[in-house]
Amino acid sequence: MKNSVHIAIFALLAMPLAAAGAPLGYSVNSDEPGGDSLYAIDLANGSETEVGQVLSLGTPRVDIEGLAFDPSGLLWAVDNESHKLFPIDTSTGEVVVLSEAGIQGLDALPGHDFGLTFACDGTLYLTSVLTQSLYTLALDGTATLIGAPGNLGVNISAIAAYGSPTQLFGLGNGLLAEGGPQDNRSLYRIDTADGTASLVGEMGPAAGDYFEAGLSFDAGGALWAITDRRTSTEELGSQVLSLDTATGAATLVSTTSVTGFESLAVAPPSGCEASSPPPPPTPPVQAPAPAGKTVAVPTFGPGSLWLAIFSLLLTGAWALRRGSG
Repeated sequence: MKNSVHIAIFALLAMPLAAAGAPLGYSVNSDEPGGDSLYAIDLANGSETEVGQVLSLGTPRVDIEGLAFDPSGLLWAVDNESHKLFPIDTSTGEVVVLSEAGIQGLDALPGHDFGLTFACDGTLYLTSVLTQSLYTLALDGTATLIGAPGNLGVNISAIAAYGSPTQLFGLGNGLLAEGGPQDNRSLYRIDTADGTASLVGEMGPAAGDYFEAGLSFDAGGALWAITDRRTSTEELGSQVLSLDTATGAATLVSTTSVTGFESLAVAPPSGCEASSPPPPPTPPVQAPAPAGKTVAVPTFGPGSLWLAIFSLLLTGAWALRRGSG
């Protein structure tokens, strides 16, 4: 009895520490030489845990550009080099080969810089920088164009869906090339009926130069981005950013030590209740902390937290007294 009470008290005391952190996200360091591994990333502080190399029957998938969780929680990826869609085992990094499919309806060319996301109804959306177009993508790999070719009108390399009906957001591609001119560093809303994009706003000075990005909503409706900043001369870690869905403004939350991340999946589709409201305009993330500090996402009010702790301590004391009687 005493041990169980001690464990319960410790668990409650530890709850604020776990709840204060930002969620975990998954990404692949596809632009790092010798990379191509799946990582779990603590978005609050940028620390990474390598899950394993993404292999399909021993062959690495070397250019994964989009990651997304489906409504059941299965992680899917799209690879530009092999031109394939496939699920990934998040415990090993291995491709689930029985469900791997070649992409049809899009030319197998470099430069697609795919974005990938699932909506609440299970629809899988895909964007291509090469064609500046939006598609639906069946799990057998069949891509179907939405609207006219080029309707996006901008280079969008990352997308994220929220809510029901679907609200689709896209993030600009950053730089056109290493050392090249700015492409666009803005957040967009995408019309899922005709594939057109409308500007929300620029990310602003918090976001450094980048070449591609990943984008994902978490379970609470906050929008996250990760950017690929590695160059041929600098091993720059990826920035983890929170984005304001009303203005597009970015807040720098953390920076990874591993380089080359250009995809992001945080949670299955969220906000899926009928007539769900728009995602919160300001994600619940504090301003960046000094280097080496963790950025916390508060989820407990101080009054309710200490009241809960005090209540359980009283319960524990009563139980201990009863057990010793």
